[in-house]
Amino acid sequence: MNSRDDPESKATSKTRFELDELIALNEEIISLVQAGIPLELGLREMGNELPDRLGRITADLAIRMERGSTLPEAMAAEGDSFPLVYRVIVEAGIKSGKLTVALEEMSNYAWELFHLRRQIGMAMVYPLIVFSLAYGLFMIFLFEVLSRFNAAYDIFQLGESKPLQLLNSMQSTVVYWGVVPPLLLFLFAILWMRTGSSQLLNFKGTSRLIGWIPGVQKIANYYRYGNFSELMSLLIQQNIPFAESVVLAAEATGDDQLVKSASLMAERHLHAQPETGITTKEYGWPPLLTWLLTTKNHQGELSLALKNAADMYRRKATSYTRWFRILFPIFTGAIIGGGTVLCYSLVLFLPFSDMLKQLAQP
Repeated sequence: MNSRDDPESKATSKTRFELDELIALNEEIISLVQAGIPLELGLREMGNELPDRLGRITADLAIRMERGSTLPEAMAAEGDSFPLVYRVIVEAGIKSGKLTVALEEMSNYAWELFHLRRQIGMAMVYPLIVFSLAYGLFMIFLFEVLSRFNAAYDIFQLGESKPLQLLNSMQSTVVYWGVVPPLLLFLFAILWMRTGSSQLLNFKGTSRLIGWIPGVQKIANYYRYGNFSELMSLLIQQNIPFAESVVLAAEATGDDQLVKSASLMAERHLHAQPETGITTKEYGWPPLLTWLLTTKNHQGELSLALKNAADMYRRKATSYTRWFRILFPIFTGAIIGGGTVLCYSLVLFLPFSDMLKQLAQP
């Protein structure tokens, strides 16, 4: 079975929703469903109250649903306004008969990513300020202090040291590289602001920047495995065929590798191919999840086991998130801030220490 086409692959930079906007809309939909209010009516009223693009898109959803479209169809008609992963979650929730459960799990995951991104941003503020100050002082050193070092070397008739040669070379070529660090810092700030879009749900587009940070992908994977297990459990409870359930639940995570492995498992299931130790390793999933999906044939048994697995993976994700929030600011401050201070100290210390060594020689 093949996963559906992803329009985001064609226009990854055109997703309109910010992550917090999508969370707000998602929670409004949850409230409407729980209150038993028809979605088209509730969304139309919401569209009048919500600001700007969020209100406009919500009103468009209501109009499409009033014309007979389902919620997934109305979202799909909006193009890239809604990320594919969110549309699939809505579809899976409707098929499982537990739309609010599916949306609540998505909301929890999205909130964790939102807070994690904010925590990362706050942790980087101080080191980047230190870097900016150190860079500014370094430029002052090249144009003000370095000339005094050169004069001292000339007065005492000392040989030019390698650190001093390097600094003189940098001073003479500053016109070529001087604007590069500030430009890179400005570019990083622009990219960082763009990581807050709804593409953060599957780390696509500019949101890949966050996924490159060590530890973030591990946290996201555990949340994905938890959401996958939860949705798979709900779909099986509604007697959705195993092959369809595993692919739909995988697509709802937004992880390309998970979707690929789920499609492979679905194909083998449809052809009644036996699973072996070698074939199960091809999926690349955690051992527990792989074992459950390849050995638990009774639907009731599998549904309960997947529900328990989902709770376990979420606890693991919460635990890793807690440690990440403690350790990341420490490492960021030590590596970026401490490294910057160390480099600036060496710039001042090395030429001076070399001068003292030469003066001490007979």
